[in-house]
Amino acid sequence: MGIFGWLPRRGPKPATPEAEPEPTLAIYASQPALTAIIVTLIGVDAAQVDEIIDVTNQRFGSRHKIVYLTDSLDFMHFRNRGAIFEYLPSALEQKLHAAEISWNAYLAKRWQLLVSKWQPVHVVSYGQNIDAFLAAAPRMTARNER
Repeated sequence: MGIFGWLPRRGPKPATPEAEPEPTLAIYASQPALTAIIVTLIGVDAAQVDEIIDVTNQRFGSRHKIVYLTDSLDFMHFRNRGAIFEYLPSALEQKLHAAEISWNAYLAKRWQLLVSKWQPVHVVSYGQNIDAFLAAAPRMTARNER
């Protein structure tokens, strides 16, 4: 008989029409998606960041996903608290690299991508608001283009 003749007989028995279970509909409860809020921290002193995170979490944290938008390279305030954050280069960084990039166009596009990504229901600003920050971004001049 050999192994190949023995294997097919050891498998599950074919189902008969009477043994098939009746189709059922299962409905599972799900949690509604949290809406997002973007909190901008542009030009905010580092000593105030922890307090801002505490206040915004108390106010919005139970009903919304909070995304912090910062221009500071010190991300530890956010990382230590498990907060979601995004970064935009500060005005100083923009001035240092003004000859290499059109910050006005870059930041406008980056802001559009962030809004598209997070789809916030509100934008809360601490420090400089996002519209003023975007308007103040340097444009690349013809003299600077390569």
